[in-house]
Amino acid sequence: MNVADYTPGHCYARAQLLVAELELIRAEMGRAKDERTLPAIANGSPREAYFGALAAWHKATRLSDEVGIRVGRPAPSAPAIHQIRPGHVHQLIDATLLQVEDIRQLLGITAKLPEFPVDPSKLPGDVFTALTQANRLLSAVLERPFTPSDVYRVVALAAAYASRITNQHVELEPYERYKQPGDCYAKLESVLGQVNKLLEKRGEKVLSAQAALTDVKPTDVYDLATLVMGEVAHLHALSPNVGPVQPFEPAGDGHRLPSHCFQLIRTLEAQLASL
Repeated sequence: MNVADYTPGHCYARAQLLVAELELIRAEMGRAKDERTLPAIANGSPREAYFGALAAWHKATRLSDEVGIRVGRPAPSAPAIHQIRPGHVHQLIDATLLQVEDIRQLLGITAKLPEFPVDPSKLPGDVFTALTQANRLLSAVLERPFTPSDVYRVVALAAAYASRITNQHVELEPYERYKQPGDCYAKLESVLGQVNKLLEKRGEKVLSAQAALTDVKPTDVYDLATLVMGEVAHLHALSPNVGPVQPFEPAGDGHRLPSHCFQLIRTLEAQLASL
């Protein structure tokens, strides 16, 4: 099939398979289930699902390294953000499934799972929900779960995109001590609302979630930060006469605390508020 031939239903079937495969790995590794309720997702586009799949691919890459797989699987080339289609989401989920298959073999898991049927009624929001479940499963099996330092790098990339749109020098907001992952998550939700309003003004579809997440972990913040970064990057692509974000641009490296992340998220919030 060509990229243009895939539908959200095809992506949802592959995401369901990814969840089922990861359940086998979770059980084999003796890790507890994440019993938290999944968010209720409405609307959305393949773009948001793509960034959910991207977070899963990065986590599967880390898991591959942790279990001792020396040569990881490559990801498919990223399309232009305004051209993301369900087929690109499908490709990225398949790339993640290949990594998961390598991990299964190394762990000696021989169970064969059937393919899930394609449901034509499924929408991009359904795909994103399934990928949220996959991301939580991956987080549960990692020895080195994603940390505030990982979150900071993603938010720094989002801030770089925002700085190109505003064409203004970025001054960091004041540093506040004692912040928790939950504070960062709530602030990112506010930022997502900001960028969604800016995208809606440009006639773009945006994702909406309705579920208060309790017991927020740094890896949850990473997932949301990846989504926010993708939406800001899309806003950048829609903005006229903006400079590119260079791949070699220095990002937020080094050890970071939730308070550092909160500071940078507030800075991103101020950048978007200036639009």
